Amino acid sequence: MIALNLGCGNDYRISTEDITWINVDNGNAKVDKKLNIEEFPYNFNDNFVDKIDIIQVLEHINRDNFILVIRELYRISKNSCEWNIVVPHGLSDNFVTDPTHKMPFSTRTFDYFIDDTQLRENGIIYGWGDIKLGIIEIPFIDGNQSIHFNLKVIK
Repeated sequence: MIALNLGCGNDYRISTEDITWINVDNGNAKVDKKLNIEEFPYNFNDNFVDKIDIIQVLEHINRDNFILVIRELYRISKNSCEWNIVVPHGLSDNFVTDPTHKMPFSTRTFDYFIDDTQLRENGIIYGWGDIKLGIIEIPFIDGNQSIHFNLKVIK
């Protein structure tokens, strides 16, 4: 299994015989690959990864680039690729206190890509119908006011 630790920061993950981690960041962290997630396309093949962990990263992207980032992550993901995403809730102290936070999230942000949600129709109208995600686990907010998304790619 190939997994990306996207925006790894100080969380450098060691590969095992079951999982090959590719640690990616644009900062001064130990990485396997340097990458700015707001510059496209990523230097990965289509349908390349089985799992992507994106922990406390997406809130730092420009709001105008959100769909571009999601589209690029979708491109490099295999069918059934698992996305583990953690972001601060957009109305939380953790979000508003940090001046580097740009993109707010709610537990419904990814509903635009998930069938049988109220927002999916809007996602299709906006031109995002080609991006399909499924829910592995219902999004939840932890004690640190962070939202956890556990999604899977549907191709």
